[in-house]
Amino acid sequence: MKLNVPSIETRLIKLRQYIAELKNQQALDRSEFEANLTAQLAVERAFQAAIECCTDIANHIISVYGLTRPEDQKEVFPILARAGYFDGEYGAAMSAMVQFRNRIVHLYWDLDVERLYHYLQTDIPLLERFEVFVVQLLEAEQ
Repeated sequence: MKLNVPSIETRLIKLRQYIAELKNQQALDRSEFEANLTAQLAVERAFQAAIECCTDIANHIISVYGLTRPEDQKEVFPILARAGYFDGEYGAAMSAMVQFRNRIVHLYWDLDVERLYHYLQTDIPLLERFEVFVVQLLEAEQ
């Protein structure tokens, strides 16, 4: 089985869009962000969708290469790390991103705006690193 390049590329396009929106929202200072529900909702949705793009791609890689099947979504990145695709620290950080995504989806009424702002200011490079990894993987497959 080979990687489904068109499917991955579609998700990469969306991932780039979500990252761009997150970067746009990064310009807000903390007080502006805390006062702007629309910006908060945009950040929540962009993070949720970006993380889902990453987990979709990661799950596809795991399936195509016959790696250990994850029991839940937060396991996909540690599985890729154990297979040597990236270091364990990065795998754990991406697993934490999945947990953050789960909080957005399932505990939406109880999100800490300060924590959301912190993620906005610090965690975008994790998404960008995954994008670079996938592009390199696709280039290596061709």
